[in-house]
Amino acid sequence: MKKPIKIMLACVCAATVCGCFAACGSNETPPDKYNWTVTSPDGSVSVVIRSDAVGAVSYTVGKNGTTVVEPSGLGFTIKQDDLRLTEFEDSSEKRLKGSYENISGKHATVEYDCNELTLTFKAYEYYLDVVMRVYDDGYAFRYNIRAIDGDDGKIDILSENTEVALPSGSTVWTQSYVSIYSKGELFAYENPYVRRSANNLAGEKLSMPLLYKAKGTDVYSLVTESGLIGSGFYGSFLEENEQNAGSGKFGFVHNPATATDYDGEVSAPFTSPWRVGIVGDMKTVVESELVEKVYDDVEHWKPDNYRELSETEQAIYDYEWVDADISAWNWVKNGGNSSQNDFEMQKKYVDLAHNMGWKYTTLDAGWNYNFDPVKFREFMQYADGKGIKVLVWCDSLTDFAHGNEDVLKSRLDYWADFGIDGIKIDFFDGQNALNCPHRGEDKQTIKWYETIFQECAKRKMVVNCHGCNKPTGARRIYPNVINYEGIKGNESKGIDSATTVNSMFTRAVVGPTDFTPVVLPFDLGSLTVGHQMALSVLYESGVPSLSDLDVTYADETYNEFFKSVKALRDDTVFISGEPDDYFCAAVRFGDEWFIAGIAAYDVEFSFDCSFLGDGAYSVTKFVDTDDATQNQLAIDKTVESATKDTEYTVAIKKNGGFVYHLKKQQ
Repeated sequence: MKKPIKIMLACVCAATVCGCFAACGSNETPPDKYNWTVTSPDGSVSVVIRSDAVGAVSYTVGKNGTTVVEPSGLGFTIKQDDLRLTEFEDSSEKRLKGSYENISGKHATVEYDCNELTLTFKAYEYYLDVVMRVYDDGYAFRYNIRAIDGDDGKIDILSENTEVALPSGSTVWTQSYVSIYSKGELFAYENPYVRRSANNLAGEKLSMPLLYKAKGTDVYSLVTESGLIGSGFYGSFLEENEQNAGSGKFGFVHNPATATDYDGEVSAPFTSPWRVGIVGDMKTVVESELVEKVYDDVEHWKPDNYRELSETEQAIYDYEWVDADISAWNWVKNGGNSSQNDFEMQKKYVDLAHNMGWKYTTLDAGWNYNFDPVKFREFMQYADGKGIKVLVWCDSLTDFAHGNEDVLKSRLDYWADFGIDGIKIDFFDGQNALNCPHRGEDKQTIKWYETIFQECAKRKMVVNCHGCNKPTGARRIYPNVINYEGIKGNESKGIDSATTVNSMFTRAVVGPTDFTPVVLPFDLGSLTVGHQMALSVLYESGVPSLSDLDVTYADETYNEFFKSVKALRDDTVFISGEPDDYFCAAVRFGDEWFIAGIAAYDVEFSFDCSFLGDGAYSVTKFVDTDDATQNQLAIDKTVESATKDTEYTVAIKKNGGFVYHLKKQQ
């Protein structure tokens, strides 16, 4: 194959759209450097893309004059061509604006608005497109690699050259890669997020999302990826190379927890996942849905033979059958695996869900040990009679012959025949599988996620991904994907308040969680009642798994509260908080609001209720008792009133929390 020749870039002046895009080549610009600027619709976020004379492409990001991303590389290295040696070919610009309705998420209605610039660079046999979007709450970009002659085929990706260079001295909250198992490289996204210096992370692989704060400012950025499912690509981590060690300049590298020796072959034309940076103050970061907004008003997945289906079959893919609601889950406090095939006990949790107005119950690992189909069918009939949907646990690998599509279809058909409404599918990371051909976030496993989502959709089954990677926006394509774990949750029992607090600013920002809150603490000195109740409000999830004993929810202290908490939220408002210290937010379900806060250390802060609508509200307050750290079975419950003019000062002790339940008075 001929090597591409080095071509001096021509100076190109692109048209301006909404005053936001420009390609410049004035006398002030050196003749061998050209740049384009893309700004957000409100003008607060700007991205500059630069290409030098030999075709090296880089970008920087700013927020109201504060540098958020220092000069950082863009591009790929492929076997078939040299994408380092390119000439600028073309540019196009457009504004994308619209809205969509969430089935589950932080807000019932999401509006998106961005300016997009696409730059096309030409090598010898391939084009490289850089597609950059800038929103008021951040930026997102991805790549297209396509043959100049238009042919399909295969591309061997040797490396991704994308970088994100943090400003020097930035404070980082990150989850480092640590294998969770002795049998091999496995990662479950369940390590705590720890405060670090951006210049002290040499030699470490860092998971996404990664949160950082520019030194001396109140500007934060959260870096992650979106659009991974369906991309034909692998999941990525962040890592400094040897040349950049200690600099805070991180490259996107293959997730280290994988069983695949070679994972670089992709189909051409190739479109990469989005690289996303949420940018702004802490309120902007916490409330952002940028990871999902990049999908725009996407059409939900339909099978290739959709037009050949009957009207009834086609109606499956409007996804109106997907219910966002709470599930009763008894595994963590009721004996673990050994209890799950006790269907008389499980009926109690069907009754609990029915009495509480919840729509689901979940049978976890062990439900099909010594499986008796007669007893199970009788249980399913009992649940159906109570109007309760049933989710069942399964192993993503061992239950389906390590990724055998025929076995998956057969098993799902078998379960669907019993009336099972969805699956809680575990161990994508490979924890429970010996010699599995794929695991983690290699291409085969990412494709396996997609296959599972599609086959469940065909059978009107919802999916709760457990033992999985971080969410990357998949529910925008597959609304039946209602939960992701990828978080250190309550099944660990010994979880600490610093972990829950920091998760609110990091993992909880990017998509649904499966934390499994309880009510009563596991041990003296662990998370208080107030803290656990707050978590049931603060963690967003399509099907939250509430995990205490049935008698706890029957207690009049908590009963009305847990009947009122919903999964389908209308609004989420960040109130106050700092990583490592505390977090407070408000969530609205219809006319009812819940204000919830948690703390890792003793803290006192004030806030107002200006987010409320007009009128008066009845406020039921759940606050830890003064001796909550010694007597964690006690909580104070009081009732008062409030309006949007009400101001509160709250003191929370270490490991503590609170919830205010506000109901609008008629």
